[in-house]
Amino acid sequence: MVASVDLFIFYDDVHYIKGGWINRNKIISGNKEYLFTIPLADASSFKLIKDTGVNWKVKDIPKLLSNIKMSYARAPYFKDVMPIVEDIFSRRQETISQMAIDSVMAFSRYLGIGTQFKVSSQEGYARTDDRLQNLVNILNAEKSDHYINPIGGMELYTKEEFAQHGIKLNFIKGQGSLSIIDVCMSRPVDKIKETISNYTLI
Repeated sequence: MVASVDLFIFYDDVHYIKGGWINRNKIISGNKEYLFTIPLADASSFKLIKDTGVNWKVKDIPKLLSNIKMSYARAPYFKDVMPIVEDIFSRRQETISQMAIDSVMAFSRYLGIGTQFKVSSQEGYARTDDRLQNLVNILNAEKSDHYINPIGGMELYTKEEFAQHGIKLNFIKGQGSLSIIDVCMSRPVDKIKETISNYTLI
């Protein structure tokens, strides 16, 4: 997703969705997929993502870090990638929003992706009660006429709706379902770049 756009906006001033992927991902542990979760403090669908805290008081996070180390200790690029993971955790960001932002930006740097980043809550975009209009406002503010949304967005938006505002909408279909941690541990940067450039816009 990041590699497919010129500007990537972290949409952090919308409501947190329980059971979503903002604080979850998958790695390989014990030769099988392992779903890990970053524990949150008082997570609620009534809170914005930017206001949803990480619960650093529980033991789950140190255990997760140890699990990643043990699972990938023999991976070809462990020595390059593990320090990135450890740095993200060592920052102990208060919110899951900032932790996720740190993660995406750190791995983008590692992969040499030159995409520009912005955080929606810091930009002062015009907000309404209409979900579609909020996105249109962001695109207009950035003078953009092309919006790329994750494939799951097909359940929420239509190309016709955005076309009425002079905006082209595409949904991106990529490959794989594991965390970028797994990808970077096992493959060289040049091969990863080939993989992430192999996407389909619908």
